[in-house]
Amino acid sequence: TGILLALIAFFGWHYWEKRQDNKNIETMNQYQKLITESEGAANDKAAQSRFISNVQALVKSHPDSVFALQALLLQAKVTSAQGEWTGAEKALTQAVSLKVEDKGLVNIGWLRLARVQAAQNKFDAALASLKKVSEPAFLASSDELRGDIFVQKNDLKAAKAAYESAWAALVKRQQSRELLKVKMNAIGLVPTEITPPNPIRETPQISATPTENGAAS
Repeated sequence: TGILLALIAFFGWHYWEKRQDNKNIETMNQYQKLITESEGAANDKAAQSRFISNVQALVKSHPDSVFALQALLLQAKVTSAQGEWTGAEKALTQAVSLKVEDKGLVNIGWLRLARVQAAQNKFDAALASLKKVSEPAFLASSDELRGDIFVQKNDLKAAKAAYESAWAALVKRQQSRELLKVKMNAIGLVPTEITPPNPIRETPQISATPTENGAAS
């Protein structure tokens, strides 16, 4: 009986695993189709409507998948490109509400939501969204956007603090960001120089002129 139960458990597990793999492949294929559809949805209202319907169908059938979140990010990209900020905000709000375990993608969702909210002058909502960004890889971008928002609110003291925090994060990563440097200079800040960890060295030039000995021979 013990052996029989073990075999049932073993084959049951492999059946479930295979089923999950097939489900993931199916969802991935749906997402790939959405990428193609998004290209035609940019300047065609009817195509955009069909695209959004298909995004929502994917989200409904696979609500906790990474592809559902990516599809909503794609929907927000398409709608925001047309200046439809309300639609983009709705898609991104839906995206960050999904129970997806990929923290990086969720942080991207919050960051993009904050940008869309800031574009509509919803500054307090944008700042609240930025508080949800917690992954170290996105803190520099989050702080930079906070600085942008404070500049628009004419709160230069807070803007300076946010920009300096963003620059400090970049210093730790040894990654410079020219646009942020320009923004900092514009409000009277002079950021420290950031040297890349492996600066590109010039390749020594080999002279094409023959040596004296070579010329003599």
